[in-house]
Amino acid sequence: MKKIKIIRLSTGEDVIGEVTHDDNHIVTLKKPFVLIPRQMGPGKPIQLMLSPWQPYTDEEEILVNHDKIVTMVTPKNDIQRNYEENTSGIIQATAADQQLITETKLPKV
Repeated sequence: MKKIKIIRLSTGEDVIGEVTHDDNHIVTLKKPFVLIPRQMGPGKPIQLMLSPWQPYTDEEEILVNHDKIVTMVTPKNDIQRNYEENTSGIIQATAADQQLITETKLPKV
């Protein structure tokens, strides 16, 4: 089972990723993303955006020193689900995309 965690770093960044290794010195994160809170305007709800963390590397896993970690927590279900959808490589179909193709919708040749 995947161990998805949100890590608050001493820099103030909140990073979400799959923890593949954790000892007293190093935490290894697979496919890490930084959580960015955004408010679209005054009085609007705050939304979370996911952006690749360390996007300038092709490495799948990034090592983080334990002394740079302030907290490590399990994300809320909706945040974890969103992270998994963004990192699974599977395109999620919307309700509009899930309609059946019938003979009346076939293209004319």
